[in-house]
Amino acid sequence: MRTYDVVVIGAGPGGYVAAIYAAHQGFKTALISKEKDLGGTCLNRGCIPSKALISSAEVCRTVTQEAQKHGIEVQGSVKVHFDQMSARKDQVIQTMQSGLKTTILSHEVDLIDGMGSFESQTRIKVQSNNGTEMIDATYIIIATGSEVTEFSGVPFDHKHILSSTSILDLKELPKSLAVIGGGYIGCEIACMMRGLGVEVTIIEALDRIIKPVGQSPSEQLAQSLTSQGIRLELSKKVVGYAIKNGTVSLQLDSNETVQAEKVLVAIGRRPFTEGLKLDKAGVFSNSRGFIEVDTQMRTNIPNIYAIGDVNGVFMLAHAASYQGKVAVDAMRTVRRTFDPQLVPQVIFTKPEIAVVGSLEGAKQVFPYSANGKAVASAKTIGTITVYYDERTKRILGVEIVGEQATTMIALATIYLTQELTLETFDTTIFAHPTYAEAIVEPFEMVLDKQVHFPQKKKRFDTTVFAHPTYEEATVKPFEMVLDKQVHFPQKKKRKATLV
Repeated sequence: MRTYDVVVIGAGPGGYVAAIYAAHQGFKTALISKEKDLGGTCLNRGCIPSKALISSAEVCRTVTQEAQKHGIEVQGSVKVHFDQMSARKDQVIQTMQSGLKTTILSHEVDLIDGMGSFESQTRIKVQSNNGTEMIDATYIIIATGSEVTEFSGVPFDHKHILSSTSILDLKELPKSLAVIGGGYIGCEIACMMRGLGVEVTIIEALDRIIKPVGQSPSEQLAQSLTSQGIRLELSKKVVGYAIKNGTVSLQLDSNETVQAEKVLVAIGRRPFTEGLKLDKAGVFSNSRGFIEVDTQMRTNIPNIYAIGDVNGVFMLAHAASYQGKVAVDAMRTVRRTFDPQLVPQVIFTKPEIAVVGSLEGAKQVFPYSANGKAVASAKTIGTITVYYDERTKRILGVEIVGEQATTMIALATIYLTQELTLETFDTTIFAHPTYAEAIVEPFEMVLDKQVHFPQKKKRFDTTVFAHPTYEEATVKPFEMVLDKQVHFPQKKKRKATLV
């Protein structure tokens, strides 16, 4: 029987980062995963394959829709070889998975091929093609991730009714696609498919798409999707379906029908704990199946931790990676906590969307149309919004809609993590012309120091103050500057004197 300091179950972006980080700290570490599943959902069925296809769709969109803006004429029809796109996507996965295995082994982490389940609070059973093995560990990290949530009203058949996994396995483009769910997964795939010429309809039960990231990004994306020719059916639910002659008919609660060759169901994800046998370790999960953890990712059993999608705290790959480090540090009695407010959320739609922090408080908006790089590149759709505390001028949150938003949000995340104030941006030099330099503009506008946007108008005379109060006196010096005072002698006009 092998014994380890740390055993990690699951090799997604949370699991493999936790294992490597544990090895860095001197722990004897093992990582349990089926070899074909290294990288988890993110690498094999989510982030990477979808972004490979989104990148291909963007090239297609540039050629077919945007080239003319730059004086480039494309003669004849543009043919999309989706089977070749899909093959490139598969090659990307294979290349990254091979590199990941090499990386894990190079950090002296024992990679154990198989499925892990609990036998006790310190013992794991590993089942593989080679048989069964028992492994003992001082600490155990659960990093088994999540799986797609099924919609009982329209069950998957993975031929006509697709999940976010099976749609990435298509070898031919459908002529039309209906997307049930207007979250970030549904909207990303909708944009990708539309960029390749597919007719797309999004059906969302809520009154807005991507509602959790805020009203302005939702409205801007909805406007963009509509302009791209994507049909939006909001505040509507699917109540039935039928498949006939290769076409799916979706019945809505509004008595309308949406027809499409393929249907994508993207209504969310649920924790994957099947086969773990959590009861043998006494690990608690909530009513939705997520494993409950504290701010250091510790479960109700002191030596067992849960990170990533399986705990439901913040279901994003980069959140899982950070949580892995939090958990390992807790084993070392080094206190590092996970703050959901500091996790950037990125959506690879057209335009891109990224937010971080609290989207509340006072705000200032800067339009992409005032950025030189955006104008030069004909990518002027979008805004950068900063949310801040009016009293302290501390930055509370940042919201970016537009080209390279998913990259630029890193700058804002650093400023929020360091709890910096608006004035700090005045000491940072940004390269010109770039999209990144635009991120400083709304901060300067708050302080009325902007140089690439019109100055605010002084409009103190439009505010009504009660009389008699001390407060009404606050406007007086501003009126005097403008020579509009009524409760103080007017400035004398001194005539010029010739000398």
